[in-house]
Amino acid sequence: MIRSHPRPALTGAGNRKAPLAALAILLGGLAMTASAAQAAPQELTIAITGIKAIDKADEFSKGDFYARVTIDGQVHATQPIKQQNVNKPDWKITQKVEPGVHKVKLEILDKDISQDDPIDINRFDNKRSIEFEVNSKTCRVLGFSSGYKCGATITRSGKEKKAAEVSFKVSVKK
Repeated sequence: MIRSHPRPALTGAGNRKAPLAALAILLGGLAMTASAAQAAPQELTIAITGIKAIDKADEFSKGDFYARVTIDGQVHATQPIKQQNVNKPDWKITQKVEPGVHKVKLEILDKDISQDDPIDINRFDNKRSIEFEVNSKTCRVLGFSSGYKCGATITRSGKEKKAAEVSFKVSVKK
């Protein structure tokens, strides 16, 4: 005669699997919290700290410079300032982004009555704007001949007609 022992119930106080299941749920919740924190939106900021006219932007008046910054296809524009020999505009463009690599296009324009004129801030011929990428996870600015970390001042200037020198910084806030 074979005796069989009753199996413990899967529910109730005698359940040995319940603590393991609770631990698995707890660990799974922690993993989801960590990945949710990692994917939390960040603030990507482009701060334009200086503009210096290299030549005259307007023939009849001083230029009215403003910046247009495109981050991942979303366009932002600043208010124009009257051109002086050296301007310290302190413009800040901020956009919430997910962690990762983001495309940025920086343009300086001269506000005119009929059509705004692009100002050359790129050292390459026939390319007036600056395009680069920002890795918000590592806080690195990519797309220049030398790499930059967030917070570093980046200065670029154009060489064609209606050129200027622009200085800016990139930052990422979590």
